[in-house]
Amino acid sequence: MDILENVTVIIPAHNRPERLQRLLDYYRGTGLRVIVPDSSDALFTGRMDPEQVVYLHRPGLHFLLKIREILPMISTRYVFYCADDDFIVPEAVCEIAEFLDRNPSYSCAQGHYLTFTPCGDGVRFTPRYIRSFDSRVDGDSAVERLTGQFGMYASVLYGVVRTDAFIRTYQYCFDKGEPRFCNLYLAEEFFHNSMLIHGCYATLPCFYSAREQIRNSAAQITVPSSVIKNSPEYRPEFDGFVRGLTLLLSECAGMPESESEALIRRVVSAPADKPSVLFKRRVNAFLDRHPLLGWASRLSVWRYHQKGLKAVRGLQSYPCTFSTPATEAIVRAVRSGGNGKNGC
Repeated sequence: MDILENVTVIIPAHNRPERLQRLLDYYRGTGLRVIVPDSSDALFTGRMDPEQVVYLHRPGLHFLLKIREILPMISTRYVFYCADDDFIVPEAVCEIAEFLDRNPSYSCAQGHYLTFTPCGDGVRFTPRYIRSFDSRVDGDSAVERLTGQFGMYASVLYGVVRTDAFIRTYQYCFDKGEPRFCNLYLAEEFFHNSMLIHGCYATLPCFYSAREQIRNSAAQITVPSSVIKNSPEYRPEFDGFVRGLTLLLSECAGMPESESEALIRRVVSAPADKPSVLFKRRVNAFLDRHPLLGWASRLSVWRYHQKGLKAVRGLQSYPCTFSTPATEAIVRAVRSGGNGKNGC
């Protein structure tokens, strides 16, 4: 997998040293370059290969600021994020990098996702994002791609992207050295739309990522983007978000700023999902907030698992009910990381 030497993985660590160690061990020897911008309170003192890993300890530093600091360190052709509690499969990264090599009009691509839950001595895998398993956004212009993405609810944040597009994205997140916005959901949405401005997007039929099932962990500490977009108290932050995308679109598409802003506001105001999906999410969030309804929450999880298994039956890119070298490597990593004691 020599092509992986042209790929950098960024692991934005924060206060989960055992998960970071697990992921560093998983990527050891793959050929991937690794950059760890760590905003944890304590310095990470675990095992790292100094030939492979660049580690920066920046306690309490905001996500956008620590990403800006590492931009000059990315020297490879492609780059991707991997959360410290996830696994993105090196073989899939290799396949996607080769796809991007062959298709210069594409700025980013990813594959199929699973979630996983440690269960005793094993790991249970569940299909994820099954309604977008073959999605593509391939309009000829940035305008066509931005307006043609509606209903594609799977973010491209963790996809493999071209480094030049990645760097330019974060340059537009700042104004005179200061972030235009701070909300992490807005940062994800900014990245997503920026990639579509830069080029086409594809989901390839390969097992790409396994994400640890931690229900609503981000929602507990981050203001939802819907609140940011509609509350007067957050108006300056939302306007900064819109301004950054407006300037980026105007430069890349050669549009007047007034037209770019009108389009961006229309795109970011549209719901990312169908009403039925949004309703189900609200119901699940309600169940999670009420301990006495734990039985209903568990039932919802079980139904989602069964529905997913039925939808992907026969697809080799969703190895939930059968074993592959990729899933076996993840199971070994979870076991060695000491995280296989949770119940299902």
